[in-house]
Amino acid sequence: MKLKTLIFVALFIFTASAAHANISVMCSLFPVYDFTRSIAGDFADVKLLLPPGIEPHEYEPSPRDIKALHDSDMFIFTCAEMESWAVKISQSLRNVHIVDASEGITLTDNDPHIWLDLSLAERMVMNILRGLCEADSGHAEEYTKNAERLCGKFRELDEKFYGIDKGRAIIFAGEFSAGYFVRRYGFEYLTAYEGENEPSVKRLAEIIRYINEHEAKYIFTDINEHSPVAREISAQTGAKILTFGTGHMIPDDDITFLQIMNDNYENINEAMND
Repeated sequence: MKLKTLIFVALFIFTASAAHANISVMCSLFPVYDFTRSIAGDFADVKLLLPPGIEPHEYEPSPRDIKALHDSDMFIFTCAEMESWAVKISQSLRNVHIVDASEGITLTDNDPHIWLDLSLAERMVMNILRGLCEADSGHAEEYTKNAERLCGKFRELDEKFYGIDKGRAIIFAGEFSAGYFVRRYGFEYLTAYEGENEPSVKRLAEIIRYINEHEAKYIFTDINEHSPVAREISAQTGAKILTFGTGHMIPDDDITFLQIMNDNYENINEAMND
């Protein structure tokens, strides 16, 4: 009798544990990781595949990374243009739910930084939500509530960006990844970088002349360390360096995407109104 009781208790514990086990989710890049952990809450174990500071275009998955992907329940990546390696790896994964967060979004000029348009960030959230609900229907209601809450915050911030005065151009002194942002919110802009190439002497002279002629007080660079180009322009013009974070690369994952975008709002609002 005691043996039967022990077996029953063991089976009950195992069944209850299995029923409440979190699904494991691997995410390629910080924005999709942050969206996913916001939606999943406590019902999924969400991990970021690329360590902070790693350039996603140049990333090569290690054997440990590949094993982690094979062992996961879900793999969420940004888009093929950002992470071509993710598409290749996805084709080899078995019993892993794959989510392309850019599904249904048409890229402009093959630019993968779609999340900087908050209306597109919302569509990414919906793609991730759909994947989570398919992989773990038992928590669909919770996932949906969390996604709706996140999208509500996106819409509030979207309106705030629209409300910023557009009387001045934003001057980007670091690598330019903000195409979706400036188009969405109607900002004029100048960028020192021409594609991914370092600025030419001629282009630097043009930027410096523009800053001096328009008495511009601020230039922008990414959340990472200020680039030598930004420091040079600042030294020659006196313009203060402010941050425009893209979420593309981050120093650590303690920050959230909403924090990055709220900081962008504060900095751009300062530059437009000072």
